[in-house]
Amino acid sequence: MKRILIITAIASGLFWSGCQKDLDTYQGESGIYFDHQEKETQNNLRADTLAFGWGQIDGDILETKISLRINLIGDVADYDRKFQVKVAETIIPEELKGKMEVAVEGVDYRSFETECMIPAHEVSTNLDITLLRTEALQTESRALTVALQETEELKFLYSREVTDKENNRRRIDLQRVIVMNENLAKPDWWYRHESIFGEYSMKKSITICDVMGIDRTEWISNAYGNRTAYLIFIGQYMQRWLNEQDPPIYEEDGETLMTMGPDSQN
Repeated sequence: MKRILIITAIASGLFWSGCQKDLDTYQGESGIYFDHQEKETQNNLRADTLAFGWGQIDGDILETKISLRINLIGDVADYDRKFQVKVAETIIPEELKGKMEVAVEGVDYRSFETECMIPAHEVSTNLDITLLRTEALQTESRALTVALQETEELKFLYSREVTDKENNRRRIDLQRVIVMNENLAKPDWWYRHESIFGEYSMKKSITICDVMGIDRTEWISNAYGNRTAYLIFIGQYMQRWLNEQDPPIYEEDGETLMTMGPDSQN
């Protein structure tokens, strides 16, 4: 039975190369913007991007709910104020083409409610989105862009700004780009046990964890590095399991047959 993981992910900004500043705010009016928390740039992701990694989450969890916080700036009202969000065009950066694709509704995420509301006497609300896990995430990232829509009562009064490499300025807190993938780090100890597991691949590591019921976070930590006898058992068990699969299991290139190392061939 699949499990569902519920995660509250307050939208974070990843600091993009270039400069950044806060826009002026206005008295007597109210506006909306995505909550942000500055972080360092990682993996070419931009400042309006929230990265979600499935890699350390157990393989039987096939969907997860994230919450993007939308903040109010300006006056608090004694009545509910509605506004809309929309799925906007996702522009894949040139350097990520071939490594990232646009997320598809029903495949990579579930349809979600696009009418939002700042409740009476409140200063924020959450936009909930359910992300779906697919095998494609093992070889490429998927990106979904969600944009705010202003109204007469809730305008675009505030956002950070950035200047990109082409010297273009843009406001970054009026949308969020959710990027997800299945990246699982290579265990530091793997090189010492290549005779058991063979050449490393992320797909092989994920397959081992899923078949053996191993917690992925523990697998990539040092917890298994010195458990040589148990690793030998895992390697031999996995090789027998691979031998029994029909159709056979291939590596990420779709051509190389997945095998364990020479010490697991007995």
